[in-house]
Amino acid sequence: MKGMEENTLHTSTIDFVIPWVDGNDPEWVEKKNKYQVRRGDNLHPARYRDWGLLLYLFRGIEAFAPWVRNIYFITDHQAPSWLNTVHPKLRVTSLEEFMSPEYLPTFNSMAIELNLHHIAGLSETFVYLNDDMFFLSPVKGSQFFRNGLPRDSAVLSPVIIRKHMDLSRVVVNSIGIINQYFRKNDVIMQKPANWLNLRYGKQLLQTICLIPWRHFPGFYNDHLPQPFLKETFRKVWNTEGEILHEICCHRFRNYYEDTCNWLMRYWQLCENRFQPIGTCRGKNFDMTQLPEVLRAIRKRQWPMICVNDSESIEDIKETREQLAAAFEEILPCKSAFER
Repeated sequence: MKGMEENTLHTSTIDFVIPWVDGNDPEWVEKKNKYQVRRGDNLHPARYRDWGLLLYLFRGIEAFAPWVRNIYFITDHQAPSWLNTVHPKLRVTSLEEFMSPEYLPTFNSMAIELNLHHIAGLSETFVYLNDDMFFLSPVKGSQFFRNGLPRDSAVLSPVIIRKHMDLSRVVVNSIGIINQYFRKNDVIMQKPANWLNLRYGKQLLQTICLIPWRHFPGFYNDHLPQPFLKETFRKVWNTEGEILHEICCHRFRNYYEDTCNWLMRYWQLCENRFQPIGTCRGKNFDMTQLPEVLRAIRKRQWPMICVNDSESIEDIKETREQLAAAFEEILPCKSAFER
């Protein structure tokens, strides 16, 4: 009974944070083009593309995570026309409300992520979601936090850089900071059950195989709704504020220097400030896997999924229509978050 009371208490204080941008908004495009001066800033439209599926994220929250306290919807003075901005749980938050003026305007999602702890009123325990993440079946607050700590999977995994401009470089930057402050074997020995845990299934073998290495080689990333402690953000800023400030001054992504919310997650893992959870809590897909994505949605194969955009999509309209049709089958009812 005590454990149930603790979990209920923490569930009632969990917030969601969702950033969103409409890359087709003419005013926003004009502003972006004004600052987009370097060749390296010419990012593919997929970086800012809106698929028109956000309402299914909100329908999923209402249907499957009604326990959430507040939803902080982060935008640059934008909002979908259908969004009910006066919903009692919704907090539409503009960037200048929590980011320093010297960082704005920004078109770098990583800079935004590093400043989430400055959001006024945000709970000390919150879950960060991208707008391409969706709930397909009921989830409990205890799947994100237990006894005040984030639920996570501490699985070691080597970082593989696949191309010139690749997010893996951002992971390398984050791991470089982590290895300055934490000794891998000391962290594991502090709480072995956090790292050598049977909940991780076959992925536990990765950790075992990488234990002989002196430093952290990288971590398993599942790219799903991620629980955080605001305390972690404050601690990392107090420790590496200079480099984080420099990153936040990058108006566009700099894959060779930036880090992002993964640094905060890795810091929580290395401080053993988490409760272990299995690695099968959801599934990350790519838009190029459309048949698999549609099947996963219709059959609700996972409680949570992420559907990453891809630069390889050719027929955007057809892809969007098929995804919307699949979501309509499982979430046909308009939510209170819609006008």
